[in-house]
Amino acid sequence: MSRPDALMHRFGLQRFGLQRFGLQHPGPQRLRGVFFYGVAAVALISMALVALPAEAQFGKNRIQYRNFEWKIYRSPHFDVYYYTAEEHLLQNTVSLAESAYDELSRTFDYQIQDPTPLIVYTTHSAFQQNNIILNGVPEGAQAFASPTRFRMVLPLDMPDGQLLSLIRHELTHIFQYHILFRGKLGAGLRSRPPQWFMEGMASYFGDDEVPSDRKYMIDAVVNDNLPSVEALGGGFFAYRYGHAVFDYIEERWGKEAVIDLIYEFRNTIGSRIGRAIERTFRMDVEDFDTEFRRWARKKYLPELLETGEPGDFGRPFRLEQNQPGQEISPAASPSGDLVASITTDKGELDISLFDAQKRRRIRNLTKGLDTQIRSIILATNRESGADLNFSPDGNYIAAFGRREAGRSLILIDVLNGGLHKVIDMEIEQQRTPTFSPDGKMVAFSGNLDGRYDIFAIDLDSLEITNLTDDEFHDVTPTFSPDGRWLTYASYVGEHAQLFRADMKDLGPRYQLTDGDYSSREPVYSPSGERIYFTADKTGSDNIFGLDLERQELIQYTNAVTGCDRPTVLALPEGGERLVYNGYWKGRYDLYMTDVEEPVAPPEAVQIASMPTVMEERERFEPDIEVSIDEENIESYGGFNFFLEDVVNFIGIDSDQVLVGRVILNFSDYLGDRRVFINLGAVETFSDFDITYLNQRKRHQWAARLFDTRVYGRFAVPDPDRQGFFDIERDLLYRITGAEYRWIYPLSYKNRVELTGGYYLRKYDAQLTAFDINENPVAVISPREDDYPQVSAAFVTDSTIYGPWGAVSGHKVRLEASYAPNIDDSGTLLTTFSLDARKYVPVSRRVNFAFRLVGYSSGGDFPTAIFVGGLDQLRGVRLREFGGYRAFYANAELRFPLIDQLVFPFAGFQGIRGVVFFDIGTAYFPEVTDFDLIGDDDRLEDAVAAYGWGISANLFGFTVNWDFSKRWDLKDTLGDFETDFWIGFRF
Repeated sequence: MSRPDALMHRFGLQRFGLQRFGLQHPGPQRLRGVFFYGVAAVALISMALVALPAEAQFGKNRIQYRNFEWKIYRSPHFDVYYYTAEEHLLQNTVSLAESAYDELSRTFDYQIQDPTPLIVYTTHSAFQQNNIILNGVPEGAQAFASPTRFRMVLPLDMPDGQLLSLIRHELTHIFQYHILFRGKLGAGLRSRPPQWFMEGMASYFGDDEVPSDRKYMIDAVVNDNLPSVEALGGGFFAYRYGHAVFDYIEERWGKEAVIDLIYEFRNTIGSRIGRAIERTFRMDVEDFDTEFRRWARKKYLPELLETGEPGDFGRPFRLEQNQPGQEISPAASPSGDLVASITTDKGELDISLFDAQKRRRIRNLTKGLDTQIRSIILATNRESGADLNFSPDGNYIAAFGRREAGRSLILIDVLNGGLHKVIDMEIEQQRTPTFSPDGKMVAFSGNLDGRYDIFAIDLDSLEITNLTDDEFHDVTPTFSPDGRWLTYASYVGEHAQLFRADMKDLGPRYQLTDGDYSSREPVYSPSGERIYFTADKTGSDNIFGLDLERQELIQYTNAVTGCDRPTVLALPEGGERLVYNGYWKGRYDLYMTDVEEPVAPPEAVQIASMPTVMEERERFEPDIEVSIDEENIESYGGFNFFLEDVVNFIGIDSDQVLVGRVILNFSDYLGDRRVFINLGAVETFSDFDITYLNQRKRHQWAARLFDTRVYGRFAVPDPDRQGFFDIERDLLYRITGAEYRWIYPLSYKNRVELTGGYYLRKYDAQLTAFDINENPVAVISPREDDYPQVSAAFVTDSTIYGPWGAVSGHKVRLEASYAPNIDDSGTLLTTFSLDARKYVPVSRRVNFAFRLVGYSSGGDFPTAIFVGGLDQLRGVRLREFGGYRAFYANAELRFPLIDQLVFPFAGFQGIRGVVFFDIGTAYFPEVTDFDLIGDDDRLEDAVAAYGWGISANLFGFTVNWDFSKRWDLKDTLGDFETDFWIGFRF
C-alpha cells in the first residue's frame, strides 16, 4: 500500500484529497437546488421536492390546462371564488351555500364571524387543476376543506341535492376548524383528531350518506370487523364508521350530545378522543365500544337474516388461485362466452377478460396501458354505471381513461390486448360508454357547460351529438337491441329514475320508474323485452328487472351489502343470465345468476304510455334562494399572501453533524402564487433559500434567491506527530445566487425547464487528486468568482408509486448548462448530466429498480461532482469520489419482508428488503487516464459493491440499513460495511 493510500485508509479520507496545506482552493460546484444532509435533511428533501415543483428533479406535472379568469362574489357568509365560465351557475351555488350555512349555524349554535372562502369549479376535471393541494387531487376525491384560511374547494358537477350535501359536509369541517381550533392554524397543526371523528361528523351533519354507502358499515358489522374508536385508521371506511357512531350518539343521548362531544374534545389535553368520550358520556371507552357494537349488530344483523350476502344469489368469479385483488364493473360479450371487468390485483386499474363458463380470468388486456393513459376511469357508487362495454362484433371494449386535462374514449383490442384507439373530446367527466347496436357510435354521459346530458360520438366522423340536451342531470345510457330506444337515468327531485326516448324523435321522454328511491344503470335483455337495473328500493342497492310487456317489476338479488352494475350474458343455447357486482368482506367480486330464479314474486307496475311533461318534472329547491347583486362582484387580485404552513426539522446527518431547518410556505387563496422561505443551519453554518413560484398558467415560472454553504472533512497535519493528520470539519465552499426558471409542461409526464441566473462562489479548501504515480496534484484551487449561467433540461416521468415507493414506469432527466468566462472571455464552465431510472414490476409487491447517472463538466473552471454513500455507491464513504467526470449505476431487487413489527417503545411498518449491485466513480480527466477494467479483467478506476438492506417506516420517516461489500468483478474486498440513512430509495 502506497503512503497516500495508507494515510487515507487510516483516517478514512476520500480518494481525492481535501487537505489544508496552505494551497489555494478548489473550483466551482454548482448545486441544483438546496442540498441538505442527514437524518432530518433527507426527509426534508422529499418534502421540499413535493412542495416545490420548480425545484424538483423529477415528478409529474401540475398543469393549468385552461386560463381561469377568477372573480369573487361577496355573499352574507361566503366569498365565492368562481371563473367566468361558471357565471350561469353562481346563483344556484350561492343559494345552496347560504342554505347550508343557515342550517349548520343553527345546529351548532355558532356564527362564523368572517366570510368563508368557497372556491368552486364547474367539473371535477377542472377541480383537479387546483393549486391549493400541490400534490394533486386524486380521481376519487370529491372536495376538500383547508384549515388554513378556512377554504372550501369543490366541483359543481352533481345533482343539486348531492351538491347541497357536499357543501354541508365541507362546511361542517369549517365549523369544526373554528370550534376545535378556535380559528388558529397552530392549534390545528398540533391537534390530531381521528379521521372518523372529523369525516364522520361531516358526513353526519352533511346528511350525505346514500344507500350505496351503507354497505361498508353493514359489511363490517355482519362480518364482526368493527374496530374501537381509539384504534380505527383512515380511508373511506372512517367516513362510514364515524357517521354510524354519531347516529348512535344521537339515538341514545340526543343530537345535543354530538355538540357536547365536540367541545369536550377541544378541551381535552392532548386531543385524546377516548378521554373526550369518557367525559361526555360518563363511560369508559371499552364500554362505549361495546354498546356501540351492540347497537350496530341490533340494527344490521336482522337485515342479514332477512336478506343474505351477494353469494347467496349468484356464483362468484375469481382471479387466479390465491391472487389478491377485486373485480369491478362487468361487461358481457355479445357471444356470451366472455366477461370483461376492471381488476386491481396488479396494483392499478386494469381490464381483464374472464371465461363466462369457468368464471376464471383468461388474460389482462391493459398491461402497460399507463404509458399512454394515466388511469382507467372507474365510476364511484354515487356516479354509478357500467364503465365498460363490448362492441357488437365483440372485437373491442369501450372505456374512458384519463390522459391529460380530462377523459378520453379508449377502445381496447379484445383479440390482441392494448389500445386500439384513443379519442379526445371537449366534453368533460364522461362515463358509462355504450355502443349502438350497429357499432357506429358510442353513447355516454358527460358534462358540457355545467350540465350533465347524454351524448353520442360517431366513430367515423368523430362528430358529437347531444341526445338529451336538457337542464336535468342525465346519466347511464343504454340502447335497446333494435336501436330504437335510448334509455337512461335522470334525476327527479332527489332520486334518479329511468327514462327512455325514441331515437327517431328524441323530444318526448317516457318515464319508466317512479318512487321514493333511485333506479339507475339500465341494461336491456337480448330480446329487448326486459330492462335490468340497479335500485335501492329495499334500502340497499340490488338488481331488479322491468318487464316492458307484462309491466312487472322483478327482484333478482336481496343482499344486505348490496349488488349493482348488472350486465346481461346471452347463453349460446338461448336464454340469459345476469352478471353483477357484489361487496362482501371488504372486497368487490363478480357474481352470475339465472334470471329464472327471482327472489320475490313479480310486482305489478304502471309504465307511462304518455311522454313526461318536462316542465312539470319535480326539481330540487334549496331552503334559501338568493338573487345575485352585481355590485358584490369583484376581480381577484391574487397577491394577498398568508402563511399556509411551517415545517421544522432537527436531526443528525450521516457525518454526525447537527442539522436544523425551517420552511415557511406563503400562499395566495388559490395557491397559484407561493413564496417558500427555507432557512437552515448545519452546526455553525447557516443558509437561506427564498423562492417565488407562479403556477397560475400552464407555463410556470419561479424566481429564486439563495445562499448555501457546504462543509467538508479535512486532513490537517498534526504538528506533534510527524506524518500524521487530524480530521477537521470546516466550510468547503459557499455559493450565493439569484435565478429565474421557466417551466413548460409538454404533457402530464414531460416538461422542459430553462434557467438563467447570476452566481457568486467562494471556495475555501484545496482539492487535490493522486496521479498514476500516487503524487498529489492540485486539481482545483481556492477562488472567488461571479458569473451568469443558463441551463436547459428535459424531464419525463411516468412512474407509478405504491405505499413503499416507485413500482413501475421510468424517469429521465437530461440537463445541460453554460457559463461564460466574463473576465477572460471564453467558457467558464459547461455541464452535461443524465439521470435515468426504470422500475419493472415482478409481482404486486416485488419489483426491479435500475438507475444510470452520468455527468461531465468542462471549461476553464469546470464543476466537480462528488459521489458515494447513501444509495449512490454503497461500500464507500459519503462523497468519497470527486471529479469532472462521473457515473454510477444501480440495480436493485425490492421485496416485502414484514408488514408490521411492534415493540413496546416503537413500531416499524412496511419492512421491505433489497438486494443490490452498484458500480461507479468520479475522476479528473487531466489527472486520471480512466480505464474501467484493467488487463486482469478487474475494475481499475471504478468501484463496485453488492449487498442487501432493509427499509422500514418509523415515526413517519423511512429508515434504511444497508450491508455492502466491495467487489472488483473477481474478488470481494474487505468485510461488509454497514450504513444507516433516512430517506426514500431512488
